[in-house]
Amino acid sequence: MRLFRIAAALAACCASTHAFSDSSPFILFSTAGLELPADSKQIQSSGEVQSSIQKLLASCPTERYLVVSQPNLNAGDLSAKDAVPNLRRSLEKAQTRYTVAEVAGQLDLKEISAFIQKSCEGSVQPLVDELDLAPLPSNGAQTLKENDDELGMVLEQYEREGSYTIIYAGGPRKETSETYRADFQDAVHQELKRQLHIAQKRAENRTRNLPLFEKYQYFSPGIFTALIAFVILMSILYAGILAVASLEVPYGAFDKEMGPAAQKKQQ
Repeated sequence: MRLFRIAAALAACCASTHAFSDSSPFILFSTAGLELPADSKQIQSSGEVQSSIQKLLASCPTERYLVVSQPNLNAGDLSAKDAVPNLRRSLEKAQTRYTVAEVAGQLDLKEISAFIQKSCEGSVQPLVDELDLAPLPSNGAQTLKENDDELGMVLEQYEREGSYTIIYAGGPRKETSETYRADFQDAVHQELKRQLHIAQKRAENRTRNLPLFEKYQYFSPGIFTALIAFVILMSILYAGILAVASLEVPYGAFDKEMGPAAQKKQQ
């Protein structure tokens, strides 16, 4: 039954996707039990939603508040089941949920934060955080998923620390830069390939007609270094051979000594 209510709450945000071009969905959920407005119209002006928020939060029901701004948000962005899984998970745990599918006009989120601070004066010192997410491009499913992951990390921290109230609304409309991708037709591709093939043929012909010593490189820095090393080594070898060859030993040095002195040495 609870899952059905969660699905219905998000489905309400997608029921009238094309009602207004400048409208955006609004979601408020809290761990506290709040008295919801009797008239829960799914198409409201920003002034009506602002008034409902002030009535819901006038008693400062929780200790922490998170005001999330998602620029360029439309109701259709939340229609897919896997669009905002972290937001859905937190909605399931909330005790109070208040959603409006189409808010015509721009909500002043700064004013909402200031109202919360003023309402809690004299009772508790509230922690009011503001989270500005990246604007959604025209095809912003991937950006919305990344923003939901960022929001999920913040929500996990809030859930660990006690009572909280989350306000999730569409921020101001912002232009997003899109990467331009040129789409070439097949004929253009074929023409480019043909021109490239002709240029390659011309380069091959110019190379083929060059003289032998211009077409090939016979003397490189590596060969030059090897030749210098070879000359040095051969010079050392030549000097060594000359030194060995210059040694002179008299023939008598190898004759056996037969005189009287040699006989005395033998005795």
